[in-house]
Order: sequence, then structure tokens, then C-alpha cells
Amino acid sequence: MRMLYTLLILLALCVLPLSSAWAASVVEFPGTVVMVDQPTGKFAVKKDSGGTRFTFVANDTTKFQGAGLRTINDLKKDDKVVVIYQVQGSQYSALSVTKK
Repeated sequence: MRMLYTLLILLALCVLPLSSAWAASVVEFPGTVVMVDQPTGKFAVKKDSGGTRFTFVANDTTKFQGAGLRTINDLKKDDKVVVIYQVQGSQYSALSVTKK
């Protein structure tokens, strides 16, 4: 029985850092679209408050929502958006894009 408790504690210590690392890697980024490259699925958004600019990659699983936004083809320069993204390798992968 003592061995079981020890095993459960070790398992919890291994799993907790993984779950918190995943949760921390999903980020919200509000800003203004400054560039859309539909053929490559890339678009850039500049944060209004700080001037930070990220280039995001949209794929088949990216959800587009709000004000007639259904695909990257509907995304236009100067649109106000909120991007939920996750860093995957060296890319900022857009999980969802919501037009304000």
C-alpha cells in the first residue's frame, strides 16, 4: 500500500508541470491586422497598446469567428481582432481569430 502511495505521488509530480506548461503556452493577443498572406495562411497583428507585432499561421483547425469572419480569406488589413495562439516550434499557430 505504501508503494502505491509513493507511485501516485511521483506520478502527480510528473504530470502537474506538464499540464501547467501546456496551459501557459496558450496566449491571447488583441490587436490590429497589418498584413494578410492568404496563400501561405499567414497574417500579422500589431498590438495596439505596445506596438508588439506577431506573424501568425492559420491552418485547417483555426476557428474564425465574429462579424462575417469565416476563413482567412475574410481577414483584412486594419481589422481589430483577438488571436488565441500557441507557440509550436518557431511558429505562432493561431487556434482562433475573433473579429471585434
